[in-house]
Amino acid sequence: MLAPHRLNAFLHAAGDRFAAHDSDIARQISGALKITQSAPPALPGATLPACSVLPDLLSASQDDLAALLIACAGDLHWRCAGFGKLAPGTEQKLAVTEIIGPNAMFPHSRLRFGLLIQREGFHYPRHRHAAEELYLILGGTAHWAAGDQPHAPRAPGGFVHHTSLQPHSMITRTEPMLAMWGWAGDIEGASYSL
Repeated sequence: MLAPHRLNAFLHAAGDRFAAHDSDIARQISGALKITQSAPPALPGATLPACSVLPDLLSASQDDLAALLIACAGDLHWRCAGFGKLAPGTEQKLAVTEIIGPNAMFPHSRLRFGLLIQREGFHYPRHRHAAEELYLILGGTAHWAAGDQPHAPRAPGGFVHHTSLQPHSMITRTEPMLAMWGWAGDIEGASYSL
């Protein structure tokens, strides 16, 4: 089976999952994920040190998406998060793959979608961006803070929604986290700031 077909199965199932959230951004993400990708990915598979926990996260997951993700995990193009604004060495604890987006595996001009791995014991610092953002946690528990709210645990299966320019941060403690994420609206990375 070719890589686009493995990725399509995961993307279609992820689209169904996002459809469960009642928001415009969820509908946009769901619609984009249900478009069958016929061309091969524009970026080859690539990994970072933070990705070393992915097999354990996926094998421990009870989520049906995990099995679909296992089948295409080697096709994913992982890169450093934060548009070059995070501290050097962050790739040891944090990795992102952008599957759909302007410079992603599958080009899209109006939306970004991907996955985020955050290793245990890491604080993704308070940051913001113009894009509206929706996360869906697939594995592990992280403590999230948005705006002036204190960090609170978010478990697998939970959605986390950030409005445009809303400051937010994530802390993992004893376990790593795997989440799907999507951006809509102003998706240019230039607005990303710490």
